[in-house]
Amino acid sequence: MKRISLLVVAIIVFLMSALPALAKETEAPVNQEVANVQAFAKLYGYIRFFHPSDENEKVDWHRFAIHGVSKVRAAKSEKELTATLQELFYPIAPTLSFTKKDKATRLSPPKQARNLTAWLHQGVKMNSPQEQYTSERLQSADTSKIKLQKHVLKPGETVVKRITPDVFAHIPIVLYRNDKGTIGATPESTNGFAKLQQQLSQIDLDKASLNDRNVQLANVVITWNAIQHFYPYFDVVKVDWKRALSDALSQSLNNRTVDQYALTMKRMLAKLQDGHSLVMIPDLEREAAYAPYRVEWIEEQVVVTNAKEETGLKPGDVILTINGKKADSYHKELEMMMQGSEQYKRILASRQFFIGKKGAEAKLTVQRGKNKLDLAIPYADRAVDEFITPDVIEQVEDGIYYVNLKLLTEDMLQKNLAKLEHAKGVIFDLRGYPNPGTIGINILKYLADSPFQTPQFHMPLFVYPDHENVKFNLIQYTHEPAQPKLKGKLAFLTYGGALSQSETIMGIVEHYRLAEIIGQPTAGANGDANLILLPGGSVVGWTGLVTLKQDGSQHHLIGIQPTVPVERTIEEVREGRDIYLEKAIETINVKQNNQ
Repeated sequence: MKRISLLVVAIIVFLMSALPALAKETEAPVNQEVANVQAFAKLYGYIRFFHPSDENEKVDWHRFAIHGVSKVRAAKSEKELTATLQELFYPIAPTLSFTKKDKATRLSPPKQARNLTAWLHQGVKMNSPQEQYTSERLQSADTSKIKLQKHVLKPGETVVKRITPDVFAHIPIVLYRNDKGTIGATPESTNGFAKLQQQLSQIDLDKASLNDRNVQLANVVITWNAIQHFYPYFDVVKVDWKRALSDALSQSLNNRTVDQYALTMKRMLAKLQDGHSLVMIPDLEREAAYAPYRVEWIEEQVVVTNAKEETGLKPGDVILTINGKKADSYHKELEMMMQGSEQYKRILASRQFFIGKKGAEAKLTVQRGKNKLDLAIPYADRAVDEFITPDVIEQVEDGIYYVNLKLLTEDMLQKNLAKLEHAKGVIFDLRGYPNPGTIGINILKYLADSPFQTPQFHMPLFVYPDHENVKFNLIQYTHEPAQPKLKGKLAFLTYGGALSQSETIMGIVEHYRLAEIIGQPTAGANGDANLILLPGGSVVGWTGLVTLKQDGSQHHLIGIQPTVPVERTIEEVREGRDIYLEKAIETINVKQNNQ
């Protein structure tokens, strides 16, 4: 959909780049300490996102997460845990109650009530500067009902959720208000809130460290809840997300390093199969460096596709080992840790393969024909491109032009539009993501005969927890064609690494049949990412809205399908051939001859 920030694009390429060789996952059994934090996590999400008290908006919820996990970890029994939860949450939500029954009741209307308030989340607004997602406490005109766009809630409406095996929390999601604010606070809760705010003020988030176990646990709690209540693809991706919480908390209690924390977060989010999901740790990012070569999984092997001359590598070399590990096994391990569709995981694994740490070397054993070579290649600051391509605009055969949409600007297009207009054929390369300042979707205006629409973007509207009764607002944009229209045969190159804005472009090409699509299925991850800036400096993200194709069918994990599939071979790479480009030229010539 929209272009995500440069930071996020860099993160997606870099994700988990500084993690050490993947260790075997160690899972602790669900013990009392894990159960305590699980219970806190559940209640944290219900109160933070759905209980609309005035106190809610005065709390720093990151500080509260750190404070809360530190308190509940010590509870020795369910009774002690319930008392701790009551102490923590009652000052924020004095209308909250705990019982052993799951039958919901409603708050009785106070005499002084003037109107109602409740939360409406469009996606959800966390603490990043993104503007497309919002979270607001809205008010009604009176006490009869509260309308939140497509939702209508009743006065005093309450949800009941199991927090521990024997305890249910009754959480009002619609509160009564008077002229001073929400109704429900008591002298006891008011005093408790003042005490809580004093305790939270002692937590310096600027000094929060990812080496602190409470910070790690808090980050799991914050992240898990954002996904639990607001990830829009649980109907497509089947995952035991409650088990994911238990696993992540167990691992966090065993973690000793920031590397291990990053791996815990990565494992948890990888379960979502979301190409936009990410975990970025600034300290690890600063240590990252890149070997000046690229690889791809071809014919069940790790094959060099591009390399700087000084590395000693050549396209078509097969990497047998890297830093003492079998290259094919390592690539498969990386795939298992990556996010998104199968095609995108494979691309991300190949991108991860050449990333290491500053000051280190990639020690490779390489097969070149009948010869084996041992090479030590220092990690550097910059990587080479994934594909060896012509210039941004270049005639690749008589009357056929190549155009790199990752780099093409509006100015470049206008200077070359006359020759592209009359070309026999034009090949647009969208194997990747358009750089900032490129023409993007506007290139399609010169290909279309009539107005065209983007894929369907559906913004979820949440007023209930746990994805209950979600409604959506459709967001879809219409673009007008422009002159001159390109008269030749057209083709687009794409592959499994094309996602987000690239898929918006390719989705229009697919739906309106504007050109042949040469290559492989795209990533199947479109829509704006939603980000959380967590204590300790880490950043996590996930896809915040639903993208469907123009006909309303599923896009997530499926992507845009090629009309002319392409699979690279080792021999073609060794010969320096770009089979994508060759197939596009062949396709244009065949169509031209068949006119």
